[in-house]
Amino acid sequence: MDKTTGPTTALATGPGSEKYQRILDAAVEVIAERGYFRSPVSAIAERAGVADGTIYLYFKSKDDVLRTAIDTTFDRFHKQVEEEFKTLHGPREQLEYIAQVHLESHAVNRSMAILMQTEVRQSAKFIAEFSHHHLVKYIQVVREVVRQGQQEGIFRRDVSDGVVAHCMFGAIDELLSSAVFTGRVYDAKATAAQVIDVLLNGITAERQEIRE
Repeated sequence: MDKTTGPTTALATGPGSEKYQRILDAAVEVIAERGYFRSPVSAIAERAGVADGTIYLYFKSKDDVLRTAIDTTFDRFHKQVEEEFKTLHGPREQLEYIAQVHLESHAVNRSMAILMQTEVRQSAKFIAEFSHHHLVKYIQVVREVVRQGQQEGIFRRDVSDGVVAHCMFGAIDELLSSAVFTGRVYDAKATAAQVIDVLLNGITAERQEIRE
């Protein structure tokens, strides 16, 4: 037997394979369009162009497909931020970049954005899992940037880094909800800069501007 048969087959059918990714993409699209409970495995399989049974060669259940799709999306998000942080060192600029990538997620994968703003929010189980795995990591990354800025004297030290992180996530999440439900289009970079500006400086005008 050819010794390469086993590994080659695993690579062709395992995580990262073309068919595996087709199933994930199809699941996100179908669930975003129909809703979780109206999206049978057969519909996902049909969209992916595979037999129903093929789904179970890769995933234990529909829940598993959805979890994996969400995990993959957020892993990609964190890797992108990590990579950019290698050359982007200013705390304010880092916060703006996190916000920008978060906002860009709607344009990068609209179906996933719809799914996150609708289906996931309706499931206590998925909310709990998302909060435990992904929100905690997101908040931690922002907190670390804020603490760095506080140590450098750029940000106030009397403000909780955790509160800042949750306010930032909440603001961007609400903007994404608006994009999903109203079709509004945001310039991710410009909007991210505004969100961080409001977060860091508030909306109070300078006294000179008020007098004018």
